This record gives sequence, C-alpha cells and structure tokens, in this order.
Amino acid sequence: MPRTRDAELWRNDPDFADVTCPDCGSAKVSMVSLFGSAASEVMFQCDSCRACFNWIKWRGKLPPSAR
Repeated sequence: MPRTRDAELWRNDPDFADVTCPDCGSAKVSMVSLFGSAASEVMFQCDSCRACFNWIKWRGKLPPSAR
C-alpha cells in the first residue's frame, strides 16, 4: 500500500485525468504504487473489478512527486 501522501498525488496530475480500468472501464481506481513494471508507469487497482494495471505517468514532464 502506498504512503498516504503519495496515494493522492496522481489525482491532481492532468496526466492521470482519464485513468480507467482496461478490464471493466471503471474510473474508480486507486494507486497501488508510484512505480509499476517500469519507472515510467504507476500501478493502479480498479475499485470495481479489483484488476491491477499500469498507467504511463510521464507525458513530456515529470510527475508531481518528482518536482
């Protein structure tokens, strides 16, 4: 489980405005880790179907946690 401070950082980042579960399409997701299978990804878990998935976090700039 991520630290509380880190758990909400992604919600204020416009790069993550359209994060949805690739399995069920739900927008109700929670961050599991600031780093997924690569340093440029964040790991999320869907609150609806519980599937885990990675999301690319760097789209031309650093994420809020690295600023």
